[in-house]
Amino acid sequence: MKKYLMMSMLAVVFCSTFTSCKHDLYDPERKEKDARELYEANFKAYVGGNIHSNQKWGFDQVFKSRAMTRTNDATITKTDGYPLSFTPNYIEKVRGFFPEDNNKKPTTLNTDVTSWEFHQSAPMCYVTMIYSNTTANDEVGIYYYDPAKETPVEAKTFVLIDDVKKGLGNYYQKMIVNDKWENPNPTDGYSVWDRGVQKIQSSPFQIVMDQSYYFGLYVKNGDKIYYTNANLNENLKPAAGLVGKDRTIEDELKNSYVVGLSDDGIEGCELIFVVTKSNSTPKVVTPSSLDWYRIIAEDLNAHDIDKDGEVDDTDFDFNDIVIDIAIDRMGKAHCILQAAGATLQIRINNDPELEVHKLFKVGEKDMVNTKMGPTRDPVEFTLDGYKVKGDDKLHPFARVQDVPIHVYRQNEWMELTAPVARAASKIAVGTDFVWPDERVSLKTVYPKFPEYVKDNIDITDWWKNQPKSR
Repeated sequence: MKKYLMMSMLAVVFCSTFTSCKHDLYDPERKEKDARELYEANFKAYVGGNIHSNQKWGFDQVFKSRAMTRTNDATITKTDGYPLSFTPNYIEKVRGFFPEDNNKKPTTLNTDVTSWEFHQSAPMCYVTMIYSNTTANDEVGIYYYDPAKETPVEAKTFVLIDDVKKGLGNYYQKMIVNDKWENPNPTDGYSVWDRGVQKIQSSPFQIVMDQSYYFGLYVKNGDKIYYTNANLNENLKPAAGLVGKDRTIEDELKNSYVVGLSDDGIEGCELIFVVTKSNSTPKVVTPSSLDWYRIIAEDLNAHDIDKDGEVDDTDFDFNDIVIDIAIDRMGKAHCILQAAGATLQIRINNDPELEVHKLFKVGEKDMVNTKMGPTRDPVEFTLDGYKVKGDDKLHPFARVQDVPIHVYRQNEWMELTAPVARAASKIAVGTDFVWPDERVSLKTVYPKFPEYVKDNIDITDWWKNQPKSR
């Protein structure tokens, strides 16, 4: 009898134990709606209340609505005739700053400044071409913006020359024989200068804009665009050289800068322009880098409230994927994968090759850079755009939150989202955010987080001034 009673008690204990643990087991048959509802309920229990009605999870801080009204927009006109003149002495000085190769082509990008824009700082300025040695149908223009209200990504553009190879004589002329002006050929370059050019005369573009504006130059060659602001270029590489006040060419034309532009992203200048101002020295500014933001996310696995109504806080470490993202002017997303604490598959931009474990070159169950698994270097890559179902065309990204991140659970790919006023499975923070170690609750490291969720107006930098674990 005692044996029978003991066996019965063991059975009860076993069933009770199994029942109490069952909620921790992953159920592949559970529907997506159930998972999301349970995740939301668990999240609210975790933060201890309702989510603020205007909670946008940091994405409104990333891409704030900027005022786009301009009381004084830019006016850009091509001047009549050729009012600017450059003598051999000036031309030789230009060549000294941009040394030539055997093909009489400038081979270097001056490194005084590797990335820059101009601060208008005067009522008007002039942009004029003095050199071309390209076989491409380059478009050349300027981009401009109000730095107090906009970023370079939001700049407007203006085309100065729609095709450099068509009618170079519209922009500058050469004089080899006394008093005889000739139109240059597209690839004359330094070879013409070597034949005893006496003068070059140019027809500049007059640029009138608000004195607070910043502007830069760009070259478009096919579908590639290269900017004087290297932060806007593919792979963030410089594509322009600058000679200015510190290495001056002021003997004949004061208050000027000489700009060499690459049209292929390779060191060497296919085009040279002079930027001048009528009454003041131009001001060169170093533009800020791209706006990088860190996305931290949960894989929806933290979705079951404990039997006693309590939440397993350690489920919410928000390190299942940690990725830094910045959107450039062309709508490309520059990405740096920092960590992957998930043991489920997570992929980026619906691309099987961009599954986080595959990118880190580890097994699917490995948790990377979270103190409970292998350590790997961050992985950098660029997304040219995203595809819409039923459309093979690549669409440019407009916002960081447009970069889709999916987790594979319940036999399907589920997107991690940040819906307004509802539980977020991804959150935007600054790149100074230090993600928690594996199984360390987010609110343990950052106690202000629950308050931020419930009152996002007064608390926006909830991760600042907190003890760091990494």
